[in-house]
Amino acid sequence: MARQANERQHDIDDGLPLIAASCRSFTMFSSDTHLEYRIFVYVPDEAPPPSGFPVLCVLDGNADFLMVTETVRRAGRRPSATGIPPSIVVGVGYPNAFAYDPERRYFDFTRGPPADATQADSRYKYGGGESFARFLSQQLLPYVSQHFSARRDRRILLGHSLAAFFVLDVLANHPSLFSGYIGLSPSVWWDRAALSQALKRYEGDPAPVAAYLGVGRWEEEFAPWQSVGNDRDDYADLRRQRRMIENARQISQEIKSAFGERARVTFEIGEDEDHATIIPTLLCRALRFTLQPAIG
Repeated sequence: MARQANERQHDIDDGLPLIAASCRSFTMFSSDTHLEYRIFVYVPDEAPPPSGFPVLCVLDGNADFLMVTETVRRAGRRPSATGIPPSIVVGVGYPNAFAYDPERRYFDFTRGPPADATQADSRYKYGGGESFARFLSQQLLPYVSQHFSARRDRRILLGHSLAAFFVLDVLANHPSLFSGYIGLSPSVWWDRAALSQALKRYEGDPAPVAAYLGVGRWEEEFAPWQSVGNDRDDYADLRRQRRMIENARQISQEIKSAFGERARVTFEIGEDEDHATIIPTLLCRALRFTLQPAIG
């Protein structure tokens, strides 16, 4: 009996990766840095509207593409009820990465090392953020527009943690690149001053944008259910230093001041969430907010 059970298990588990319906993946190279990216794309099954589908560009694609895709797929079945229309999801990931690629994300999502030099890690290179933004604007987004029924005026950039810092950096320096920006638990501490300065010096007349910032209630202190080993005190100090909640709250106000009536901006706290749980709990709220019709 045991042998038969093992044989049945072998028949079921054939070792092939799980393939999500209506999804595909391919490789792109940055013409600027010659770095390789793994691109994941989900396209809704239904016929596109005349203007095309909105596009949701998800950073850390290896880790977050499937979660976001299944959320969009489910919510898009009943947009009148959910407020979330069927949308194309584009995940920007890396080759040979199962989830996160620390080396690549530290390079792609930053303009330099963290403002606090004690937080830098000598194993990594920093400062590729502007090149990565050019890859998105000059290669990836044009490719999506050319090959899929995509709206050019409804593009959302989504990131979590350090990727959310990059989202805010693009908003501050290139606000017209996307129509919506979702920053979940943004690592504003990485270089708060640079973000603030970029927002203050922006003098253009950007197209209308929507910005959603969300952070977990338990990102500056331990949640009641959390326990950490012998490094608990050090970890608590790090949480306090990074000021995840207050930095996100204050930068959202600075975005409002910089763009005025041309932007819709909201900041929310996930009351029972921490850094690791914020995406699945606030994702639908973020999508609903940024996919609303633009101002003006």
